[in-house]
Amino acid sequence: MKILSPIAHGVIDIAFITVLAMAPIMFDLEPAVDTACYLMAGGYLLLTLMTDFRFGLLRLVPFPVHGWLDLLTGIALLAAPFLFNFEAGSAERNLSLALGVVSVVTWFITDWKANTRSLMTDKNT
Repeated sequence: MKILSPIAHGVIDIAFITVLAMAPIMFDLEPAVDTACYLMAGGYLLLTLMTDFRFGLLRLVPFPVHGWLDLLTGIALLAAPFLFNFEAGSAERNLSLALGVVSVVTWFITDWKANTRSLMTDKNT
């Protein structure tokens, strides 16, 4: 069921970016995970600003391509605890799994084929 519009997805993107950027401050993470969180937050922000939807500024990345990148990131986040042997119950493991689940679930419920343009904000070109 595709219940998230591109605008709702953008709001989730902003929340996701905020959590990634704040995670090193909120949790006692390993330094390498701190760095990964900051890099992912910056990457997600860049992708969001480059996507062709309401939250995008440059609108270079088609919205469905944004979606496939979201899904790949979600899968990578779900795999990270196993690839990097995060300790059971650790903040790193729990954060990675939680963000991975949010990313994959968001991908499944977003309407990637929805109209991302607005007659109010877009100029006829």
